[in-house]
Amino acid sequence: MIKRWKRYFVIYWKIQLQNIKSLEQYRADFFMMLFFTTLSQACNLSVIGIIYSNIPSVGGWNMWEILILYGYLLFSEGSVNFFFQGAWKITQMLNKAEIDRFLVRPLPVGLQLITAKIDFDGLNKMFLASVIFFLGFSHCRINWRAVKVLYFVITLVIACIIRFCMIWIASCTSFWLGGIKNSLNYFTLTIGEMAKYPLTIYPAVLNMVFAYIIPYAFISYFPASYLLGKSGCLWQNLMIPAVCGIMLFIAGQVLRRGLRRYESNGN
Repeated sequence: MIKRWKRYFVIYWKIQLQNIKSLEQYRADFFMMLFFTTLSQACNLSVIGIIYSNIPSVGGWNMWEILILYGYLLFSEGSVNFFFQGAWKITQMLNKAEIDRFLVRPLPVGLQLITAKIDFDGLNKMFLASVIFFLGFSHCRINWRAVKVLYFVITLVIACIIRFCMIWIASCTSFWLGGIKNSLNYFTLTIGEMAKYPLTIYPAVLNMVFAYIIPYAFISYFPASYLLGKSGCLWQNLMIPAVCGIMLFIAGQVLRRGLRRYESNGN
C-alpha cells in the first residue's frame, strides 16, 4: 500500500515536471499571467482597505484579521491552480473524449486527470498569500506557541485539500450534466468571494451553507478564529479533520461513479 502510493507520488511529480517544461516555451504568457494575477489581488486588497478605512471593524473583525481569512482562501486557491489544475479541465476532456486514453493506461484515472495541466498562476497566488499572512499576523496579537504553529500548518494543508475536493466534485458533475461547459465549479469559486468576510455578518442560512454544503468556513473562518482567539468555534475546529476526510471520500466516490457511466463521445 505504502509502496504503491509512493510510486504514484513519484509519477505525479515526473508528469508535473514535464508540464513545467512545456510552460517554459511560453515565457511571455507566463509573465503576463503573473502581472494580471498580482494586479487582480492588489485590487481585491484595495477594496478591503477602502472598506476598513471607513468602517473600523466588520462583524467584530478588523482589517488585519480579515487578511488572515483572505490568506487562507488565496493560498488554498493557489494550491489547486498549481498542483491540481487538471481538475478544472475535466469537462473539456469529457467533451473531447480525452479520458479514453486515461482508461487504457496502467495509472489511476484521477492521477492522470489532476496532472493534465499545471498553472504557475497558482504559485504566484501562494506567494501573495504568504505576504498577506505576514501582514495579518504582524498586526494581530497572537500568542504563538508550538501548538498554534503546528495548528496553522495543518489547517493550511487541510484548507488546500478541502478546496481541491470542492472544485473536483463540482467538475465531476460533468459526467451527469453533459454539455460543453460546467458552471458549477465557477459558481463554487465565485461564492468563495463571500468567505473573505466573517460568517457573523451573514444570516443563519448562509452560515449553514458555508459550514455544511460548501464548507468554506472550514477553509478559513474556523481556523482563523482559533488563531485569533475568537470564541464560539471550538467544536467546529475539532471537526476540521473529519470534514477533510468526508470531502476526500465524496471526491473519490464521485469520480468512481462518474467513470461507471462514462461513454466516449468518439470523434
